[in-house]
Parts: sequence; structure tokens; C-alpha cells
Amino acid sequence: MKKRICAVLSVLLIFALAACGSSNSGNNAGAAKEWTRSGYYINDDEYMLSVLYMDDVDEPGWYVGCMLGEDPMDDSWGGIVTDNGDSLSGTLACSGEGEDITVTVTEDGEDGLALAIEGGDTYRFTVWDIPEAAISIYINTEGWGNIAYAEGEEAPEIDTDYPFQSSQVNLAEPTMLTVVAWPDTGNKFVKWTKNGEDYSEDAQITFLAEETAEFVAVFEEDPDWQNPVMNFVGNYGYDKANATVSTMGVDEALITIQWPVSAGEIAQWDIAGKFDPETATVNYEGCTKSIITFDENNEVASQEPEYENGTGTIIFDEGSFTWHEDQSGSDEVYVFNYYAPLSE
Repeated sequence: MKKRICAVLSVLLIFALAACGSSNSGNNAGAAKEWTRSGYYINDDEYMLSVLYMDDVDEPGWYVGCMLGEDPMDDSWGGIVTDNGDSLSGTLACSGEGEDITVTVTEDGEDGLALAIEGGDTYRFTVWDIPEAAISIYINTEGWGNIAYAEGEEAPEIDTDYPFQSSQVNLAEPTMLTVVAWPDTGNKFVKWTKNGEDYSEDAQITFLAEETAEFVAVFEEDPDWQNPVMNFVGNYGYDKANATVSTMGVDEALITIQWPVSAGEIAQWDIAGKFDPETATVNYEGCTKSIITFDENNEVASQEPEYENGTGTIIFDEGSFTWHEDQSGSDEVYVFNYYAPLSE
């Protein structure tokens, strides 16, 4: 619960500051302030609502932020709204990839609030008395890696889609915490430090947080790391088409495919994507297909993009790869066979 509260407060606060720089089309910024109920609110489902008056920005107004679900990003919304005197109303933008919502906030009981979503549900909230933090644990990283934490002695859940590189845990009383660190691709975990001193070489640590402290997960480049695409680097061919495969970064593949269209003209696909070593697959997007024409001296006369957002799949095998291009509109795949290393 405390971890979720910290995450939600961070999202709502950051989102509130971001909203200050833009105005809502229905905002009554600068008008006489009639609505007065403000602060932080919570309901029985631990959904959260913040209503704050922003008076230190170019266009002052009421800010409404809410978290109506489990995901601190996709289930959070916020924005500057209209002051109607007995209510606040306006459109709130999602902090993640969700749809915007239009809401109306009204008083509910002596000190509560009700949040009604246009075309949706109504949620009722009571005042949330946020306990003051007596202990702050700062968790940071040095180098390329990520961290996660949880209360208690159980391993924290690792979110590989939206990992943290730093976090702050505010506690009202001494609490057992478990923290885990893991490196980015091509790097390795080295150690934890506490307040600048070596603490542990274990990636996962459990400790009793009794006083404010900073823990830093230290990472460094792995000198033994090799881009797994190295196993497939070289030249490949299919019918009259040719392809070259090379590496990019620590785990990406670069594939260039050239296919003759007519005398003096070829189609070229420039493909880049992350390589999955478990399936030897590159699921790519953002591919550029160009038509290249040559003059009588066999030099490039023009190169015109046909599209720049192509998608598809390349699957490597020993001595070959198969290619499927989504833009072809068919299930056909092409098998390119290895024939030579790249020239130096």
C-alpha cells in the first residue's frame, strides 16, 4: 500500500506540474475563486483524488488529478478544470496511453468529494490524512540498470516495461524493505552502497529501514558481453535479392535488403530492430523502403522513399533467415541463405 501511495503521489504531482503549463479550453483562469474544497482524498478501493488550486502559474486555476485503478500511469488522469462555483468540471488527460475523461467534481458530505465521469461511473472520496514521513529511503542507480522494491521480505515485482532507475520511499515508522536491482542489456550488477559505503554484492537485499538513508545500485558494462546478432552477421541471398546483416548497439540487428525492380532500378528496405535471443527473432517497425535508380554509369541517380513506417518479422536460423513484410498484404515469407561474410 505504501509503495503504491508513493508512486501515485509522484505521478499526480508530476502530472499537476505538467498541467500548469497548458490551459484547458473550459478553464475560468483568472476569474473570482468560488470553489474552496481542496486537498487529497481516497475511497475504499484506495482510488485517489487530488484537488489543488494553482496560483503560481501564468493562468491560475483548479487542478484535478485522480488515480482510478492499479496502474499509476494508465489509470491516472489530470488537468486544469473550470470553476463553476458549486462544482469543478473539465477534461482530464491520461498520464499513460489511456483515453481522456470528462469529469465533474462536487462536494459530498461535510468534507468529502464526488467525482462523476461523463458517460461512466461516479466515485465518492473522503479526506485522506497523509501521514508525515519519519523515514525516507532513497534508492538510486549508478550506471545502466534498474531497481524495484517492496515492503516485507518477499521479492518485489519486476516491471520490465516501465522500470525505475530511482525511487523514494517515505515511511511513518521502521519498516522491512526488500530491494532488487537488475542490469540493462550489456551491463552487469556490481554492488549496493549505503550512504556511499559498500553494502552488499547481492542484487536483492532485505533490510529494516529505521532511519533515512540512500541505497545506490552500481552497474558497469559487461566486458564479456557480445551482441547475439554477431552469430548471424554476413551476406544473404534469395533469388535476385541480396541482404546484409550487421549489429547495432548491444542487442539490435541492422538488415538491408535490396531487390531488383527493373534494369537500373532496385527496391531497398532498411530495417533495424531488437533481437530476441530466445527466438532468434527481430520484430521490427519504422522500416524505410526506398526506390533507388542508377544512371548509365551505374551510379545512384535518385533514392525516393516509398514508405517510412514499415513493419515485419525476421527469424534467423543456422545459415539462413526468413522474412515477412507486413506491407506485402500476404502470408508469403522469403528465405534468404547465407553466402559470404561482410567485407572488411
